[in-house]
Amino acid sequence: MAADGPKPGFLGNINQDQEAKLQKLWSVLLKAAEAPSGDEPSNGSVQEPTSPTQPQRRHSLLGRTQSNVSEKTTASVARSPYQQKVMAYLKEIGIGAHETKMVQKALSEIAPLELRNGVLNLLKHDNPDAMLLRFLRARKWDLPKAFAMMMEAIVWRVKEMHVDDDVMAKGELHALQQERNTANVVDKKAGKDFLAQMRMGKAYVHGTDKLGRPIVVIKVRLHKPGAQSEETLERYIVHVIESVRLTLFPPVETACVVFDMTGFGLSNMEYPPVKFILKCFEANYPESLGVLLIHNAPWVFSGIWRIIRGWMDPDIAAKVNFTNNTNDLAKFIAGDQLVEELGGTEKWKYEYIEPKENENQKMEDTTTRDALTRERQQIGEEFLTSTSEWIEAAKSKDKTKIQAAESQRAYLAERLRVNHWKLDPYTRARLCLDRERVIQEGGQIDFYPKEEEIVETKPVEVKKTSEVEHLESVNGSATRATVA
Repeated sequence: MAADGPKPGFLGNINQDQEAKLQKLWSVLLKAAEAPSGDEPSNGSVQEPTSPTQPQRRHSLLGRTQSNVSEKTTASVARSPYQQKVMAYLKEIGIGAHETKMVQKALSEIAPLELRNGVLNLLKHDNPDAMLLRFLRARKWDLPKAFAMMMEAIVWRVKEMHVDDDVMAKGELHALQQERNTANVVDKKAGKDFLAQMRMGKAYVHGTDKLGRPIVVIKVRLHKPGAQSEETLERYIVHVIESVRLTLFPPVETACVVFDMTGFGLSNMEYPPVKFILKCFEANYPESLGVLLIHNAPWVFSGIWRIIRGWMDPDIAAKVNFTNNTNDLAKFIAGDQLVEELGGTEKWKYEYIEPKENENQKMEDTTTRDALTRERQQIGEEFLTSTSEWIEAAKSKDKTKIQAAESQRAYLAERLRVNHWKLDPYTRARLCLDRERVIQEGGQIDFYPKEEEIVETKPVEVKKTSEVEHLESVNGSATRATVA
């Protein structure tokens, strides 16, 4: 099942037409950031309207987290000349009426500063080109549709779900603090319901399949409709997806998701979370699903499946496989890497490790956080400059300049990855995967850590006052070695 190299359309295996689409998508983002895009002289970029105390910006898509721009200014930015220029450029390359409305709506909902930071947060430890290629593949290389999709995904992360500044910044320890907070009944229930799902193992991440993809097991029989609010359930789902994202390491870009339907009955069925998961896979985390295995589904699920199948994007539906026994699962997951409860021989059982009281202590060190953030901004600025030079060199067909720009971009992309993991403990609350030592210091990923490395912790004594704080495959079977 293993491939010899990156699949077509993935980083490291794109043709000339696909590379041209990638460059054009970068051009749109550069225009939105008021950075030289390769379509204009680098000294001729349009500047965003600024307040008297606000410095002008260039190459700013991935930088600048501080701004003096007023709420009044940000609210009117959607009508600014530079954004009109973005729309004009999209019209030139054939944006349709539907995508026009999507982009205009997104620009009206998110300020440029939020958009820039949203892009940087979206990247995390990914290669920037690999991230853009996800959206291009998801929209069949239709540039306007890919850009509109990316805009909507960023708005969802920043304005609707607050993925980075709330869900992942607060994490599991915050939920435990909520659970212990007797002064606020609503908070207490939210924290209790969130952690109940973690503790029961409704979903867990463990091991890799034959293609080296992380395995996510969802035990559907453990879901009880109405047991938690829609908000808490969606928060939990995003928490799981983001946790998996952190384990993706080149050349692997996708995950293997197993819906274990053993013991499923109609009393476990709830449609809204299914729709939310589908939206995540299709729109908010495009090209992140490698395969979806629906395992041991009872006959009663057949009618439900017909409904769900009608909601699915064809590309997602094509990744669905029904498995009924261990032999079926063995086509995707080696027997010694399949846990016993699914019929494999791996003697591993999910046990939730409670948060440690001081595990997020580094998040209080704002001095180091800010220094690393400034470093990330600077690297981002340099990456955008090199991207502009890469686009210009491609237009002039100057092979020497193309190679120089490509080399510099690869170097800066790696620096962004390293910086992400340096910054990570100062901006992200620790996960069960951190406590299990699956995610280790510096972004080292070990899907099979030694048992002695896993530190069991007791529940935290929390104060009453809350202290919130490309490959699609790899050569050969997945091993139990550290991914690094």
